[in-house]
Amino acid sequence: MPQTNEETPLLSRLVTTSARKSNSKLIYSYVLGSLLLLFIFVSSTRNTLPTPLSDIEARHLKDFPGIHCYNEYLSRFTAPHSANQRENGHIKDWIVKLAKEFKEEATQNGIDMEIIENDPTDLVSKRNKFSTDEYWMVESRNVIIRLVGKTNNKNESFMVNAHYDSVSTSNGVTDNGMGTAVALELLRYFVQHPPQNTVIFLFNNFEEGGLIGADSFVNHPWFSTIKLYVNLEGTGAGGRALLFRSNTLAAVKGLASSRAHLFHASPLGNDLLQAKLLKSDTDYTVFSRHGVPGLDISFYYPRSHYHTQRDDLAHTTPQSLQHMGQMALGSVLSIDASENMLHNAGSPEPIIYYDILGRVMLVYSFFTCQLLNMIALFLIPLVLFTWSWFSRSSSATSTHVTDKIDAFKKNVRLISQGFIATLVALIFMIAFVAFASWILLLINPSATYGSINCVAMYLTIAAFLGLLLSQLALVRLSTTCRISLSNTQVGFYGLTCFWWVLLAFATYLGSQKVAAIYFAIYFFVSSTLATILLVRTTPESVDEVDESAATNSKYWFAAFLVQILLPFTLMSEFLLLSMNSMRHTSADGTPETAIYFLIAVPIILIVIHLLPWVHAARDLKKAALVTTAIFIIFFMISIVTSPFDGDTSPNRIVFNQEYNASDALSTVALITGSSFGVLEKTLKLVLNKKEYESSECQPYLIYQTRCTYQTDLTPVYGRTPESEIDVIAFPKLCVDGTCHVKVNTKVQNSLLCQFQFSNQHIKGFNAWVNDNHIKPENDTIHAITAYTSTLASTMKWDFSFDDNQSAGEALFTCIYDDWTEGELPAFTKLRDDLPIQNLLTMKGGVGLAKVHYHSISL
Repeated sequence: MPQTNEETPLLSRLVTTSARKSNSKLIYSYVLGSLLLLFIFVSSTRNTLPTPLSDIEARHLKDFPGIHCYNEYLSRFTAPHSANQRENGHIKDWIVKLAKEFKEEATQNGIDMEIIENDPTDLVSKRNKFSTDEYWMVESRNVIIRLVGKTNNKNESFMVNAHYDSVSTSNGVTDNGMGTAVALELLRYFVQHPPQNTVIFLFNNFEEGGLIGADSFVNHPWFSTIKLYVNLEGTGAGGRALLFRSNTLAAVKGLASSRAHLFHASPLGNDLLQAKLLKSDTDYTVFSRHGVPGLDISFYYPRSHYHTQRDDLAHTTPQSLQHMGQMALGSVLSIDASENMLHNAGSPEPIIYYDILGRVMLVYSFFTCQLLNMIALFLIPLVLFTWSWFSRSSSATSTHVTDKIDAFKKNVRLISQGFIATLVALIFMIAFVAFASWILLLINPSATYGSINCVAMYLTIAAFLGLLLSQLALVRLSTTCRISLSNTQVGFYGLTCFWWVLLAFATYLGSQKVAAIYFAIYFFVSSTLATILLVRTTPESVDEVDESAATNSKYWFAAFLVQILLPFTLMSEFLLLSMNSMRHTSADGTPETAIYFLIAVPIILIVIHLLPWVHAARDLKKAALVTTAIFIIFFMISIVTSPFDGDTSPNRIVFNQEYNASDALSTVALITGSSFGVLEKTLKLVLNKKEYESSECQPYLIYQTRCTYQTDLTPVYGRTPESEIDVIAFPKLCVDGTCHVKVNTKVQNSLLCQFQFSNQHIKGFNAWVNDNHIKPENDTIHAITAYTSTLASTMKWDFSFDDNQSAGEALFTCIYDDWTEGELPAFTKLRDDLPIQNLLTMKGGVGLAKVHYHSISL
């Protein structure tokens, strides 16, 4: 063995140049190759969908009959059916017809089944949909069904909820035909298998208008009996169903231990909704706000088809339906089988839940999470210190306490150096990823929309380049760091210390009931175990600063796998979930910077694991040069790639039309998340000369573009007010300082109309719509909107206000959403003329066109 001296501890072993190169290639090929293979495995495994089962197979396996559900129920959703379209009434009648058929079978099976097909519950609330200070009166179209359980206890029940309305631009197969179909299948199941507990099925209407159906049901007498619920929802077009919100520990544990398989659960969805990065919501919010805990199961990918014409049968599969069905069935059966779950349900409580590759689902309370974190934070360091102090290697060479203290100080110094190297790496990585994101946002701001995989790879390379350059700078600027970091163990010391800090932060967040970094404990434990394995399997003859110590352990690759396997799996799932759920949300107004952030966080947390291995491989300069070249290649690909395509990433364009019935032209407004003239170029292609010359485009809400143009393709029903509407305004009557203006309206082709007030500050204002009282807050009101459950029915309006003031006028306006038979020619023409990479959508469920008729004097 070559001799060394105390002045050159780094040269304790002579390593030839060729051996170094061979060692470098070996480590990079093993480490990066393993990560690539593991990522491919995670990506393919997590996307596995179950085989849909026939009725016979489902009975035999006690599972969900996806084929029957698809053929008999989901296939019915073949046309748009928003709350303001005729098809909505047809869907409701179909659900009622099925319910009545089920009731006959339930009666034969000795089950007491009740159906409310004409819910008398009216809802009055402030909505602010079309304007601020807007008040709504909504007649319910909910269908409510109750099966009384064997316990015959109607005071405690659980609920299955699904809204059956779609938005006006979509057939609503995933949102929410699949939820409705699964709920119908569950109803059929309980009719054939009498439940132990009372179960209520709510098929609610007008969810897409702002969770109105759920808000209405809260006022129903049956709501007070509900202790738990399962909400079925959809915001994509197939794929896997995700348990993305829940606040009931017992029910989620029941799902995790049920016969369901291929679980999919994550608290990420709840965090995104709370941060307002997802511009949508579900009935879960309403029920939880009123103190009832439950589960929110929803589809989420691809969001580019959300609320568009591609949310249809052609873009989903029976496999996706089977996936939601088995999760829903597992949930309700676990609730029904429990003797005390309903009784002990209590109030909503924050919990932590997630799956690992769909094969394992973990559920625990924040108390358990905090307990585990505290044990890891204090017990593991204590055990490691005790082990280091009393280990054989230490006692064999150091019999005096002073020697042990010196050794301890030395270890602290090495840990500090490794921790500093980790912090420097983190800073460089954040800076490089932020810069790479900024450059790409400037040049191709919608790159994530259509090329999310390329962007993710681009950011991964940027993070790895930041890691390499940070460590190259350290070893060039500090001889001490160069000597210490040449030993892989020092890098592990620093990483383990960093994960300890992250775990401490996660523990603080846990005290605030935030589950955002629940994975921190896995990072800390995995890094600790890998460090122990590396230290214990490195020969004692190898000096702690030996340049070749990285591979002197025969188990270095095993240490790498222990370090990376679970953290990489969790972060890969987090990354893929973020990519799939958020890539198309910019069309809804989600900032592109937020999408980059959600992608960058798991990438950085994955790449930083490689810190000790880049030192073990050495050749930092050469590795940085190669990585820079690859980074430039992916940068060039990312800036030239088109954000939109005709497959999974069409550009979603929000459509809205406004028309004054006395005018010759109407105004069409279009909004999209793309920028840099994309919408303007599209309009130049599809509009006629007159329409295009009238078009104007401008930035909208910071992250979007809004264009308007004038067209003579006006709403058909608005062209003939004399046959479409009947407005009877009675003379104003003033008595004892209070004036009343009564109006009766009848509309042939719209369920949704409103009065807009020219004076928004009418003193003493009150209104009654079909005898439902409306009292505005702070005497400020812009509009009153009324939804009737029956076309061409008479609506009675009564406005009262203080005398001796100019109350202004009230403009009568109706909303139109039917278009499949040419009722909205501007919409259908634009839909037909747009290139395949563009799809029309809408905001708010209803409101494709507004027609202003005439005003009445108050």
